[in-house]
Amino acid sequence: MQTPFFVFGCPRSGTSLLTRMLDRHPNLAIPYESHLYNQVYPSVRGYRGLDRPERRRRLVAQILRTEHLKKWIPPPSLTDTLAAITRSDFHGVVEGLMNGWTSGVGKSRWGEKTPQHTLYWRTVLEGFPASKIVHLTRDGRDVALSYRAAPFGPKHVYHLALRWVQYLRAAEAAQAALGERAFLLVRYESLLENPEGELKRVCAFLDEEFTPEMLDFYSGAAAYPTDQRNEDNLRRPLLTDNTEKWRTEMSARELRIFESIAGAELERYGYTRAVPNARISRWEALSCRFVEHPPRRALAMLRNVQGRRLALQTLRLRLHARLGL
Repeated sequence: MQTPFFVFGCPRSGTSLLTRMLDRHPNLAIPYESHLYNQVYPSVRGYRGLDRPERRRRLVAQILRTEHLKKWIPPPSLTDTLAAITRSDFHGVVEGLMNGWTSGVGKSRWGEKTPQHTLYWRTVLEGFPASKIVHLTRDGRDVALSYRAAPFGPKHVYHLALRWVQYLRAAEAAQAALGERAFLLVRYESLLENPEGELKRVCAFLDEEFTPEMLDFYSGAAAYPTDQRNEDNLRRPLLTDNTEKWRTEMSARELRIFESIAGAELERYGYTRAVPNARISRWEALSCRFVEHPPRRALAMLRNVQGRRLALQTLRLRLHARLGL
């Protein structure tokens, strides 16, 4: 199996779009998100004895029952995963899962896209030090609008700005660790404006040949198990005007709050500020955090049925790890 790669980026930055494009390449296979490092690994990292076949089988079986892995098309095979494991640690299980699934779909190289893995870049690179990273970034104000409409994540622009900055800094730390040879930055807006040119750049970075079918990502592809709005966008041609929505959908106060936190990052990534010298007082920040956001977040959590299932899944994994099951 050829050297793998990971797609990093803040959620709602267009990572699903990019990976659907890359998955149309005849050599590249990118399944649905795995959440192995942000949800599974913290629960089972103390899991011992993975050099023993029965322990490996037990862990892999648990992983294949997680909410995200059940959405992979085709479903990963327990037998193929176990046969592909060559290392007796958690990274070996990840590698076996990805190698087994990739071989099963008839391709020779895998990529992995779970946006939250950006925050676990150290752990990812510990397991795959030779891998490459493609970092997709998008105007944080549009990210905030998309995040706010999603069934998960923060719901106040104050927290959304902090979240966007957090992901950028994590990706920048990974870039510093890897160097330019193994790290590529792609702007979502550039991908919409010049998809062929940007995909050729990504392919050159991955040492692959560009193929025209990558532009036909929306035709004949299996449904992608994401939220309805995202899936609808992935099943039609590029939304070339899906940029700068913040100009009409964010209030003046929201723009000021966002840019008071993330204005420097906006400029550093080539985005124009709308509010020069934006400021937020300490008291307004406290109000955003403790008065305005909690009820919005609570309502979103009540509506997020999948989030509750994932919480129960995490509890089960931790219990099994503690009991050595």
